[in-house]
Amino acid sequence: MTQNVVLPALYERMIECGMVDLEPWELLRGAEQAQRMKHLDEVFPGWSLVPIARRTDNDDVACWTGIHVVVVDDYDVMRDATGAAVRHSAKEYASMDEWLIAAIRDFIEFD
Repeated sequence: MTQNVVLPALYERMIECGMVDLEPWELLRGAEQAQRMKHLDEVFPGWSLVPIARRTDNDDVACWTGIHVVVVDDYDVMRDATGAAVRHSAKEYASMDEWLIAAIRDFIEFD
């Protein structure tokens, strides 16, 4: 993982309980998570984002920062005049718990 970031216990618990598909969100793990992390490191160098879930209906990725969860679109990157990625997150959650509650709301509303 990026700079030895420890993932929240809730993430691990969700995997253990089989809560990996909360349509439209899907938890990332294994090779898929590693591939997405590599892409994030290339697109957002130095941001230390660990992808934990992706939306299946768009390019949003929920990422653990070591403190909170940010949702970014890693294929629609805003850049400054020098070409560097501008830090912008579509949404930000103070904890994994808050993100999970929002993901469950998305699950209820998704059709």
